[in-house]
Amino acid sequence: MSRDDETIQLDLTESITDVPQANSISLFIELLEALRGEVRSVPTLASLLEVDERTVRYYAEFGRWLQWIEPAGDKKFALTEMGRVFVESEPARGRLFANALFDRPLVKTVQRIKRDDLDDLTEPASTREACRRAVDSMTTLSEATVQRRAQALASMLKWAYNPSSLDWSTGRPTAASTAPFDFEGQSFLTAYSARQFGETGPIFIGFPRQVHTFAIGDPAELNPTMWQRASYDAPDAVGRWFGSIPVNESTLSVASRGGPDLRRLLISCNPYLAMLLTLLTSPSAARSAATKLTRDMYGVRLWYHDRELGSPLQTLAQIATSLNLVPVESVPHLDDANANEQLQPAGDAQLAEILLETGVVRSVDTVLILSPGVTSELRLPVGDSPTLWERMEPLRDDIHRAIREQTDS
Repeated sequence: MSRDDETIQLDLTESITDVPQANSISLFIELLEALRGEVRSVPTLASLLEVDERTVRYYAEFGRWLQWIEPAGDKKFALTEMGRVFVESEPARGRLFANALFDRPLVKTVQRIKRDDLDDLTEPASTREACRRAVDSMTTLSEATVQRRAQALASMLKWAYNPSSLDWSTGRPTAASTAPFDFEGQSFLTAYSARQFGETGPIFIGFPRQVHTFAIGDPAELNPTMWQRASYDAPDAVGRWFGSIPVNESTLSVASRGGPDLRRLLISCNPYLAMLLTLLTSPSAARSAATKLTRDMYGVRLWYHDRELGSPLQTLAQIATSLNLVPVESVPHLDDANANEQLQPAGDAQLAEILLETGVVRSVDTVLILSPGVTSELRLPVGDSPTLWERMEPLRDDIHRAIREQTDS
C-alpha cells in the first residue's frame, strides 16, 4: 500500500466512502465465530485464524463496516449486538449478511450503477465494473488500489446475491457452487500479492515430489491429513511455507478432470511453477517469449534472451532468494516424516514432466514452448476473484528486475 493510500484511513462506521478490503467470506465467518462471547486481541485472533495481524485488522474493519464488530480496548475487538445475532442464527446468516451489505451507502451506489449503466453486461462482470466505478467516484485512492478494493467488494457481494451457494455455518461453497477449487490456507500467489499491503514475515518455498504425484501421478495415494493446506506455518511460526498442492475432495476433482483448472491450481500454489510461468508468459520487445526451456542430452535448461541460465530449479531458487523468499528442501510441518518419498524435493526432470503432461508447454524438437491458450487462461476471470494474471503482476515485476540484475552481473 502506498503512503498516500495509508493516509486515507476511512471512518468505518459512518463515511459514505468506506471501502472494505476483506475478500474471503469463510475467513470473515471464522473471525466472527472466534469472537462469539469473547473479547479477543489482534495477536490472539491472528494465532487462532492462522493469518497475520494485518489481515485480522482488515477483516475486523469489514466487520465494523457492517456494524457487527466493535473495538473493545487497545487492539481488541468484540461482537456488537447485531454481530451476535448473526453468529447465533445460522439459518438466517445469508439473509442477515445480504441485508447488512445492501444497507451500506457504497453498495447502494453499486446497485444504482448496475441498474442504470450496466444492463448490457452479464454477471459477474457487471458487479466488478460497478464496484470499480463506485469506489473510484467516492475515493481518491490510486487506480491499482481502487481495482483491489473493488475486487474485494465484488467477492463479498457474490454471496449476498447468491446466499444459497454458501454453507453459512462454515463459509464454504455448497456442492452446487461453481467454484473450480477450494482449499485451506493461502495460495502462494495470494501471499506474494499481499506484500503490496506491507505484510512481513519470511516466506519459505519448496518443490516436493508431492506436486509431481498430484499433477501427473495418482493423487489418491496422497494422505489428505498430511497435505490438506496450501500453506503451513514454519517451525516456531516465524514464517509460512508454500509448495504443496492441497488435497481434498475439491482439488482431487480438479486433478481428475485436468485442463485449465488443474493448471491454475498448480500455478497458484507452487512457488516454483508460479515463478516459471511468470517468466514464460512475459514477452520480449520483439513479442516473442523472453524465456524458454530446452530439454536434451544435457538435461533441462532455462534460457533468458538466448542466454543460458542453467538448471531451472537452481536458477529459480537464486531468483527467489533475491526476492526475499527462502528456498528450503524440507517440508517444515512434516519435518519428522522425512522417510516419506513425497516429502523429498523434486528435480528438473519432474518439473518438465509436470509442464508437459498438464499441457502448460509442448515439445518442439528440444525446446519446450508455452502451449497455445495458456496465457489467455491466466487472464480469464474465475468468479469474482482477481485473475491469475493480475495476481502474478507483483511477482512479474520483481522477477524481471532480479533476473536482469543476475544476467548483468
